Amino acid sequence: MNSYIFPIKAAIVSFPILALLITAPFLIYYYRKYGQLGKLRSVILYSFVFYLLSAYYLVILPLPSIDTVAQMTGPRYELHLFQSWHNFMNQTVLQINQPSTYLPAMKQSVFLEPVFNIILLFPFGVYCRYYFKLSFWKTLFASFCLSLFFELTQLSGLYFIYPRPYRLFDVNDLLHNTIGGTLGFICAPLFTFFLPTRNELDSESFIKGERVSLLRRLMAMIIDWFVIGLFGSILSFFSPLLPTELNALISYPIVSFTLEVFIYFMVFMYLWNGQTIGKKVVRIKVVEQDRQHIHFLDLVKRYSALYLLSYGLLQIFNFTMTHLPTNNHTVFIAYVSFGFMSLGILLLFLFNLLYALIRRKTRLFHDKASHTYTISTLKKEV
Repeated sequence: MNSYIFPIKAAIVSFPILALLITAPFLIYYYRKYGQLGKLRSVILYSFVFYLLSAYYLVILPLPSIDTVAQMTGPRYELHLFQSWHNFMNQTVLQINQPSTYLPAMKQSVFLEPVFNIILLFPFGVYCRYYFKLSFWKTLFASFCLSLFFELTQLSGLYFIYPRPYRLFDVNDLLHNTIGGTLGFICAPLFTFFLPTRNELDSESFIKGERVSLLRRLMAMIIDWFVIGLFGSILSFFSPLLPTELNALISYPIVSFTLEVFIYFMVFMYLWNGQTIGKKVVRIKVVEQDRQHIHFLDLVKRYSALYLLSYGLLQIFNFTMTHLPTNNHTVFIAYVSFGFMSLGILLLFLFNLLYALIRRKTRLFHDKASHTYTISTLKKEV
């Protein structure tokens, strides 16, 4: 039994990191498709990844040493179909007319091995029918392919890391796994009747996705600044070609930051009619009421308020705090005044954000200042 428990423990320990890597493509796809994920959908996807991880670990763990495997002389594969049935018939202690033999027979490896192989892919069949909405034949084929992947992993010696297989490639395992996936498909309603259907999950996600959350806007912002940083790194290679005076000017953080905001969030966004790369990814758009194309001046107002004003106030506060130690009383008062004024305005911006989060408002100060709105561009699939 420990050979089954140990791989599951290993899956639990390694799950947080591996789940992030494996589940990320699914989460990105569904977030882009529906505008939000939903708690239940996230739980289902994470449980599916955890199940696959546990099943994979059951196939490969525990890992023996390479020297131990090199000394193995046993068979590498079993190609006799129904050999497990013959083994059971020849080795079992089961006597149909003697109930006292039932429990001992269920503890024998000739019984446990095929049963565990059937159970291994049973949840896979449930997921295929409930969440992925596969047909019976597609589930059967998918179960066979997953089982074949597991068996080839064993036959290849964990992708040729080992000099030979340390576990037996068995066609009977292919049969039992496929049966397990098929039984999971048949029995899926017994385990999922209390859950909303996949169509209900999709409809709920789409309805919520029509509302543009602050998290969605934050994701777009992160992507946009990643793109800006990427292009900035590429363009830095060409900086020696620019005039010395221009290079010196761009080297100032406030100048480079202003240029980035102006080119990307004003000019580029105007040409793309209210969208950026980040907004395209999360499927949102900045618009004006009753206008098909956004005004360039409103984009200037919007992102000057969001970025340039905030950045300028932060620089003023930082400058006044670093130059505060001075013997000139008048300069000291001026620094303190400007410092507290800039800090106060920044705190107002922060309060506006916190208020929007608490009250679930979607419009922030820069939206109101520029008379613009952020809308979802999701379109429900018919």
